[in-house]
Amino acid sequence: MDQSFQKELRLTHKKEIDKLFSSGKRIKSHPFIIIYSEVSQKTEVPFKLLISVPKRNFKKAVDRNYLKRRVREVVRKNKELLSSKSDKTLHIAILYSFNIKLEYNKIETNLLEALKKIQ
Repeated sequence: MDQSFQKELRLTHKKEIDKLFSSGKRIKSHPFIIIYSEVSQKTEVPFKLLISVPKRNFKKAVDRNYLKRRVREVVRKNKELLSSKSDKTLHIAILYSFNIKLEYNKIETNLLEALKKIQ
């Protein structure tokens, strides 16, 4: 499988984001909250992803960007977990809900546990 993280994999449309937050299913797995829903219209990508780190927990943009890059890297390396065989597309929002920066290893193990719960 391709190891890149293309722009098409990002969830960017406001209507899609609003629908995801209003009717999506939630999974809480420390330090992440994952909101996901299946969309019946099939696109060329198996999933679309939104990553959020709240400004209230991390005041400096450097820290927020660091965590977003780490989460994106974990997803990029483990795309096969989110690639569904069905004709539906997953919309996923990953919210970092902790106020301490974790190391990459801890982020990876915790996020992979949470993403396995989606299946």
